[in-house]
Parts: sequence; C-alpha cells; structure tokens
Amino acid sequence: MATRIPPHNLTEVAGAIEMHVDEIIQQNVAPGVLPSISIERYMEHVKGPDFPTGATIYGIDGINDMYTTGKGRFHVRARCEVFEDGEGKRIIITEIPYQVKKSDMLEHIADLVNKETVVGIRDIRDESSKEGIRVVIEVKNNADPHAVLNQLYKSSRLQESYSANMMAILDGRPVLMTLPVMLQTYVAHREEVIERRARFDLDKAESRAHILEGLVRAQDRIDDVVEVGKRSESREQFEAVLNGREVMAPIAVFDFSEAQAKAIAERRLYQLSRLDVNKVINEHEELKRTIADLNEILGSRSRRLNILMTELKEVVEKHGDERRSDINDMPLSMDREDLIQERAIVITLSEDNYIRHTPVESFRIQNRGGKGLKGVTTKEEDSPQAIVTCFSKDRLLIFTSKGRVYGLKAWETPLGSRLSRGTHIRNLLEELQEDEDIITILPLPRELVDDVTERCLNIKLEPGEKRPPSGHYLLFATKLGLVKKTDLYEYVRINKNGKYALRFKIDEDELVNVRRSTDEHDIVMISSTGYACRFKCASIRPSGRVSGGVYGIKVGERKGSGGGVVVGMVSILDPSTQILTISKYGMAKRSRLGTALRIPDVDAQGEQKYDDEGNAKMVTDGYRSTKPGAKGVRTMKLDEEFNDSIVSVRIIPNELDQLFILTKKGMLIRIRTSQTKETTGKATRGTRVMELRNVSKTGFDDEIIFTSRLPAELIEEELAQAEESTGEEE
Repeated sequence: MATRIPPHNLTEVAGAIEMHVDEIIQQNVAPGVLPSISIERYMEHVKGPDFPTGATIYGIDGINDMYTTGKGRFHVRARCEVFEDGEGKRIIITEIPYQVKKSDMLEHIADLVNKETVVGIRDIRDESSKEGIRVVIEVKNNADPHAVLNQLYKSSRLQESYSANMMAILDGRPVLMTLPVMLQTYVAHREEVIERRARFDLDKAESRAHILEGLVRAQDRIDDVVEVGKRSESREQFEAVLNGREVMAPIAVFDFSEAQAKAIAERRLYQLSRLDVNKVINEHEELKRTIADLNEILGSRSRRLNILMTELKEVVEKHGDERRSDINDMPLSMDREDLIQERAIVITLSEDNYIRHTPVESFRIQNRGGKGLKGVTTKEEDSPQAIVTCFSKDRLLIFTSKGRVYGLKAWETPLGSRLSRGTHIRNLLEELQEDEDIITILPLPRELVDDVTERCLNIKLEPGEKRPPSGHYLLFATKLGLVKKTDLYEYVRINKNGKYALRFKIDEDELVNVRRSTDEHDIVMISSTGYACRFKCASIRPSGRVSGGVYGIKVGERKGSGGGVVVGMVSILDPSTQILTISKYGMAKRSRLGTALRIPDVDAQGEQKYDDEGNAKMVTDGYRSTKPGAKGVRTMKLDEEFNDSIVSVRIIPNELDQLFILTKKGMLIRIRTSQTKETTGKATRGTRVMELRNVSKTGFDDEIIFTSRLPAELIEEELAQAEESTGEEE
C-alpha cells in the first residue's frame, strides 16, 4: 500500500477547517457525519498543494480530482525567467520542483547538452546562495531561449509530474481520503483529544479537590489529628485511625477517605498545625470552577469545537506563512507553442533560401527617399527576396514554383538579429525539392485556422455528403494571368511534408502570389506593364486543390493584352482601401480601390466639371470593374526610357501602415505609407520612395525586388505615437 500526500499551506488548511467547523455548528451535524459543503467551497480556502521549494503547479483539474477522489495528477514546473538584453540571452532558474536535487538536475542538463538532446545552450552556472536558488543558463545568440526552455521542460527535471495518492489508515483499514473526509477526520481526532484531555484534567481536579476538603476538615479537629499522629506507632496505623478502620480512645472516630487520610498522614505535624486554611479554601474554590468548566466542555460539542479553533489559530499565528507555490488553472500542455511569446515579427527569406524571423522593433523608420539600412547580412551576394509580417503564432503556408505548398508555424523559423543570415529553409522543410523556389509565404492567423478546422474538418460526414464551405478561400495568381479559387479548409492542415497546391495549365507558367479572400472581396490583378483588371471574387468558381484555374487578366502574347506578366494580385473588401504599386526603380503610386460606380468629375475646389456641350462630366470611382480575363485599365505610368516596370502591389487599408522595401543589393528601408502621395489619375507615375539613381541621375545602381506591408494593428499604440511625432519633427 503506497501513499503520496503533497504538502499544503498551514494557513489555507486552517481556513478550510474553520469553515468546516462553522458548518458543523450551524447545521448541527452529528459526530461522524460530514457537513454539506461543496469541494468548490473548500477550494476557496485550500487552493492546492504548497511545496516548500515553490515552483508552479499546473492543472486545477488534477487538484480537483485529488480532493474529490483521493487521486489526482498534475505537473510541477520550475520557476524560470527568460532575459534578452545587453548581457545576452539567459534563462534564470529561481525555484525547482519538490524533491528534485539541484546538483543532480544540473548534471542531467549538462548531459542532455552533451548528447545534443537539448541544443542552443552555451553555458550553465550555479549562482545559488543562502538567499535561495539561482541557476543561470546562457543561450547561444542564434537560438530562441523560449525554445531552449521548452526543450529543458520536456527532457530535464525542471518539470515533474506529481501523482497524488491520499491513502490513509482509517478505522483500521486503508482508505482513499477526499479533502472533506480528511478534514472531518482531523476535526474528529482533535475533538477526541480535547475531550480526553478535559476528562483527564477533570479527574485530576476532582482528586485534588477531594484532598483539599480533607485538609479543611482536619483543621476542625487539628488537636485530635496531632494527638493521633503522636500516639501512632506507624504511618499505616495513623492512616487507619484517620479513615476509621481503627479507634484510638478516648478520641472520637474519624471518617476521612483513604486518599484524604494518606494526604494528612504524609504531612508533617508542624505543617498540619500551621496549615493556611484560607489558602486551601481559595484553591478549593478555584478547583470547583475548573471542574464546572471541564464538565461543560465534556457536555458541549460546540465548546469543544471552539477550543479546537482557538488552539489551531495559535498554531497558525506561530507557524503560518504565505503560499510559496503558484497554481496555474490550465493543464500543462507540452506544446512548444505555449512558451512562445505572441508578438509581431518580420520573417525574411533570402535568394539562397536562408530564413529567419526578427522582432518588428529591430527596424527603424526612415523618411521617403532615404538610402535605407542593411536588412540582411549577405553571403556571396545573397540578397533577400521576401519579407512577411505576422504574429509569431500564425501559421505559414509556403508556396513554391512547382505549385506545392508546405506548412510551418511562424515561430519555428529561427530567431535572428537584423544582421544575421538565419538558417536554410531546407533545414525546416526537409521535403523541399532542389528545383523548387519559394514564391509566396502566406501567414494565416491562428484564430482563423482554428475556426475553419472546427467548422469544416472536425465534423463527421454522412456517405455522399459534401464538406461544408468555410466561406474563406485562397486565390492563386500565375504569371500568365490565370487565377484559381480554392476553399481554405483544403490547406489548413498542410504540414512540413507538403502537398500540391495547384497544377499549371501551361508549362511555362509560374505562381506569382496567393491571397486570402471571401466572395464579398474585390480582386485586382496587375501586370508589370501597368494594367489592372478588377472583378468580384464571387465571379470565380471554386475548384479543387490541384486544379488549374481560369484566366483573370490578359497578359503576354495573348491577343488584345497589355503585354508583360502578372506581378501582383490583391483581395480587398473595403472600397476605401488603397492600392500601392511600386516600380523597380523606386516609384510608388497610391490610389483608392473605389466603388467602380460613375460619379461626378470635380476639380480641386470641388466644383463640377463640364464638357464643351455643357454636360456634366462623370468619372469612374476608383478602379473600373471588369470581367475575369479582360485586359484591364491603365493603373500607373512607367518610365519607358529605362524600361521601368511594376514589381510590387500592396493594399493599404490604413495610412498608419508601414512598408519594408528591399533592393537587389540587400538594402532595406522602412517608411510610412502616408509618405507616398495619393493620386486619382490613372496615368500618373506617383512619388519616389527610394533613391536608386546613380550620382549623376542618368541611370540606376540598384532596383527594388520586394516589398512588405506592416499593418498598423501590429504596431503598439505607444510606438506608433512616438514614430508619428518623430516624423513630424523630420
């Protein structure tokens, strides 16, 4: 028979006992019967185990099971803090699980590092002292300390599973003790102790009172007592005369009890003759009050319970202390994601397919036309090709030139500084083929993935029943103008092994980008030659995961096309959202999507314009709506002398949004979108956002290869305000 009862906090247990006793008195519960109290009420006082070594307990359900059934399982995790500052990346341990020996734990961690079970640790130092435990684990610069800590939780004794088994011997047999039964047993035991103590004290007081009565009576016949004492040949004869078993003439017979006779006989004669009667009488009166009080204790259960609580409070005042172990109600998940800090990050992929993520705060804002700053340390002219801004717990869908898609969590990309290179993408996606190039990295919010999974995948389908649509789609745009629409549920469970995302109808075709959309969205496909084709997402029929799609815009050699290739596609719900087109030589134009309705044409002063015949002029609000597969309309005028072309298309729903702009030489600049000029004309060039011209301004030394939008909601309010004030000063 095994028992394992965890230690608890004295103050908390005393609070539960006080409530238990109060309910016994109020409900007038008979001895041995449990009062009617729920476990929840008990746990308002007893939160759970409290270990002398502190640490954190995870899993209120396991604690609740322990108190309701006598058995329960929960986890105890060391208290660790992660620091990332000027001193480097560190994990500092200040509390460890109960019954874990620190020296053995550190030896085990060192062994895990040597065996490469745990990677990313540079050094381990024990800085513990009399003040408490302090173990410092230094983490390598290219490692994520949160990920290292999670490895330690999984593999070392920084985390322990505690299986409570509250077995005890009750009435001579083994019993699994619930919390109410355990408290009731304690109260019954203390009641019995108080009762037996009171009975012992009562017997002792009554015995003493009886003797005092004999001494008082002896004073009434002190001369006869002294005479008997003088004439007695032994103490036994003296006692026999005093209790009336012998008669010593002419002295009258005594009637003292044996105890009284013995007490009188044991006293010396001078003590008897000089006995302080008043002192004896006072002591006797005090004993009578004590006897009455003890009789009341024995006759009143409420009195015994009050004594129990008084004595318990004295123990708490002397030995009670604050709780040392924290309790986390949620059961402990071994998912590494639980240890990842949710924050806005920038994921960068280089041309040689090196990937890493960096906190958004690593990049400073610059003015329009700035020269930029190094965003990636290149290796043999390895320049960045893509940037994605998202949250660290978002899911990434990585689409390749071969039409395949791979799934990855954003936090699984290695953490690096703004100047670090990162790790090769094939270290994360082992199934990535040699001839596959990364085309698009699409982040999916975790909440959206969970919602689609629950509504569309975690359901049981009847034979012949189709899976319900999620209402969310992925739209694929190809270089030769094709667009494909597929339900999002086809992709939310894509893992690192990858699957085909689409099949190309034309061998020379390539994937341009992928966007999330619903049927209410407007889709705009834009070509490198400056043409835009706008149509409703609902006008495209959904197709399967490996289908090829339909034409969305005329490009290339097709009859009636505007030439060029597709460089971007956007999906927009709000007509006020702006579209930003950026050319490879640093020009940017920002214009509203609009409603596509005909509206009055007004001048700068808001006055209506008229033609030569006096008719009011009308213009299209924003981008003109067409059918899928049309040539589209001119959206941006390009410098034909230098063969300029559009390289990037971004939506700007908020002017507080910011842009990361990368060049072929690896220069990166971060600007506010409000620094670009909003235009209404379809044949304008826009404004210069990055200076790429040579010194004489007769040519260009560099060109833009990629841009990424940083949504305003990813920027902390305080940071946004600070940056705005900085912009005003500039």
